Amino acid sequence: MDGDRATPIPAPPPGDGDPLGKQLVKRALFPRRAQPVQLGRFTVLKLLGQGGMGVVYACYDDRLDRKVAVKVLHREVVREQETSRKRLLREAQAMARLSHPNIVTVHEVGQADGLVYVAMEFVRGVSLDVWVHEPRSWREILSAYLQAGRGLAAAHRAGLVHRDFKPQNVMISDEGQVKVLDFGLARLRDGDPGEEAPAEVPAGCESGLLLRPLTRTGAVLGTPGYMSPEQHLGRRTTAESDQFSFCVSLYQSLYGGWPFSTESFQALREDAVHGRVAPPPAGSPVPSRVFKALRRGMMAEPAARFASMADLLAELERDPGVLIRRVAALVATAVIAGVSGVLATTGKVAVEQCPDARPELAGVWDEERAADVRTAVRAVAPARAAEILAAIEPRLERYAATWVQLRNDACRAHAEGRHSPQLFDLQTSCLDQRRAALDATVDAFALALADATLLDNLVQTVAGLPPLATCADSEALMAALPPPDEPLRARVQKHRETLALAEVHEHTAQTRLGLQLVESVLSDARAIRYEPLLAEAYLRKGSLQVLEGAPTAALQSFDEALWTAIGVGHEAVAALTSSRRGLLLAYQLRRPEQARAELRLIAALNRKVERDVEIYSQFLNNAGAVHALVGEWAPARARWEEAVALREEHGRLDTPLGVGTLFNLGAHLLKNGRYEEAAPIFHRVIALSEALSGPNHPERAMYESMLAYGLTNLGRPREALARMQELQERIGSSENKVARMSALIGLGQAALALDDGRSALQHFAVAQRTSPENFRSREWAWLMRAAAVAADVPAMENARKEALARLDEHGDVRGTTYQEVLFGQGRALASLGRLREALEPLSQARSVLVGSDDPIHAMRRGKLSLELGRLRGQLGEQEAAESELRTALAEFEAVLSPRNLELADAMLALGELALARGLVDEAVQWASRAESIYVTTAEPDHGPLLQARGVQARAR
Repeated sequence: MDGDRATPIPAPPPGDGDPLGKQLVKRALFPRRAQPVQLGRFTVLKLLGQGGMGVVYACYDDRLDRKVAVKVLHREVVREQETSRKRLLREAQAMARLSHPNIVTVHEVGQADGLVYVAMEFVRGVSLDVWVHEPRSWREILSAYLQAGRGLAAAHRAGLVHRDFKPQNVMISDEGQVKVLDFGLARLRDGDPGEEAPAEVPAGCESGLLLRPLTRTGAVLGTPGYMSPEQHLGRRTTAESDQFSFCVSLYQSLYGGWPFSTESFQALREDAVHGRVAPPPAGSPVPSRVFKALRRGMMAEPAARFASMADLLAELERDPGVLIRRVAALVATAVIAGVSGVLATTGKVAVEQCPDARPELAGVWDEERAADVRTAVRAVAPARAAEILAAIEPRLERYAATWVQLRNDACRAHAEGRHSPQLFDLQTSCLDQRRAALDATVDAFALALADATLLDNLVQTVAGLPPLATCADSEALMAALPPPDEPLRARVQKHRETLALAEVHEHTAQTRLGLQLVESVLSDARAIRYEPLLAEAYLRKGSLQVLEGAPTAALQSFDEALWTAIGVGHEAVAALTSSRRGLLLAYQLRRPEQARAELRLIAALNRKVERDVEIYSQFLNNAGAVHALVGEWAPARARWEEAVALREEHGRLDTPLGVGTLFNLGAHLLKNGRYEEAAPIFHRVIALSEALSGPNHPERAMYESMLAYGLTNLGRPREALARMQELQERIGSSENKVARMSALIGLGQAALALDDGRSALQHFAVAQRTSPENFRSREWAWLMRAAAVAADVPAMENARKEALARLDEHGDVRGTTYQEVLFGQGRALASLGRLREALEPLSQARSVLVGSDDPIHAMRRGKLSLELGRLRGQLGEQEAAESELRTALAEFEAVLSPRNLELADAMLALGELALARGLVDEAVQWASRAESIYVTTAEPDHGPLLQARGVQARAR
């Protein structure tokens, strides 16, 4: 019999929350007169602890001759004694029927001296939160939680929800038995949606508050650090809520940190409600499959979590590594025996040493993972699911199949003695990083359930997975820096896989998660002594900071990466960092001349890795952008054409970076007035994009609008209008506002080219309402022209005011936006018949371009001179008009193709002017020349083409 029965031990000095405190104090003061404190029929032995709901005592049950634990509920928890007693009794009876080995048995519920108590099984041991603070392997921790999870699953099957699962509510007995406490006790009311909202928590609360249960007017709400989104939002709690809390608890125990921000309660709540789960720390030995299961269990929407606790536990228990380790052991045994011995005795090519590598992708890409992706896509984008899956599933399958083939080939080559152990290690390391990228990409589809905007990024991320061919390039692998010696080698490899995950977060615009991963690598002081890893981490950090909109910080990171890489001879990182740094200087930091000055160094660094198609083609693309920004159009075009040819030669054009480079080339040609050359490029961009991302990816709208602009300038506005109408029907009510705006602007431009001012005005106005934050000066300039053609003076004046107000005071007056606003203003005023007034903005725009030898400036001067010539002609200033028109023609002939319609427009204007002056033969010559250009590209009913024929008819 337990000795505690004969000599009850008084509790330590009780606090205000101890319901029996006064009795115990009295007994301590008057020991001879005191009797053992009774709680109903239970004799109180000592205080065991306190929690948010009540105080727990060790007691002795005289009737059944056993020690029990009795929880006395706080008075504020039980406001209506009779109602609460009945509900507690109902819960206790249900718990008693469970009799599950992983749930503490509830014996009875009662009342004594106005207190409500619960008597339950006494467990000798420690709580789970104390137990995990001892050195434990991740397998031990997972095993303990699996037991607790089985208890939760059993209770869920009985219809009970815990509502406050956390490590403090789980006990591990001295024999290693895991038991969940307080099941159902937190659920004092029916599980209806009427639960009260969580109490307000002051901003900046200490992280310790996360462990404190929250209550409000008697409603026990849970512990903030472990609460599900539905608890935070005051919604109904279900078994899925327990699943969420279980995953938070296991995450904390495995990784030693919280999955959500602990800066404040609000930050924690925001992360939980939006399903933003922090990645595990770099170098963690816990397999990624465990993290993936936990992250799914912590999804914001209950429906996105596992269907049941049983499914979650099954996923956590699944260990594909068991088979892999067995195979590895067999291979190691074969290697010890010697390859030559195997060959001699079997006459085979050591096939036994290299079983198929497909099991190594278990949990990364297999049928179950494919089903998860299909489920996610159908949930996020049901209307587009078929096209998206058609674009990504075959790519993922091909990538996985190629990975397996390369892994098998590497193993056989090593086993047969064709590849050295060093090369085999390098290939394995490369393939492991590619597998990590594939794993993270597939994982990210689950995140799209919480953030639908991720899906379109993910589609392109699949298409842009890092190339596997690099891992088969023996020469390049052997030329790379050797990895460090053991035991640092495994650590560095793990960090490189972490950086591969961060790169996926970069491609999916999850910058915060990506930066957390990078910081976890940089925080490993021992690992980053291997400087190649340090350079790689800073390169990834800088790239993420660029995306985050922190250009100054990104430059610092790139500098660290660049000089570290140059110092240790890490050629690939030095080359890639230098070209990204140059682009950052030119665009985000607006220092194009500095970037231009550094191009020679950047080119030298990249020439060392010229055989790496991805790195070198990225350099060519970025160098082209720098040349374009400083007005060096010929070198810009040459760089982009070289990049496109290189990618096409190596089968890498059908990737997001390949399409992006081709797009840059097409946009360059449009800007330089090379519409006839640009149009087929944009047709190709659209075709490649559709193959990569499906026909309805938001970027399709941008590509189509660029093509429509080119078609309009080729004299084919009806074709452009038809394409944009089809695009608008396809986009419909897409959530992507920028895509809808692009389609509407394309429609407006085509309508304006057809002189349909009212339709154009309507399209531009709807575009402005669709995405006002993206409707800037140049768009207002288009709306201004449309309003003028529609003779809507108030709308025109308002658009003119908006366009001018949005011009950057410190912007480049030679820049595209500034020029388009003034050009649009002049044409709008001319459309309203305000000819003299129209001369001023056109003359002002041209004056700032005088003396520039930039071909784009020459083309703009030509357009401005053409408009000024037409105005002078309408004002009866014929000599001045002719001078302006001949100047326009000369500007066009100097920089444009002989088939460009701008030349025809100038010739037509000269023909009309000659006819007005009675110079019939000259008028026919000009109009005939104009017609010969129009017919090469324009539609048969193109207005200027009909005008050219009209001039000839009138002249004759």
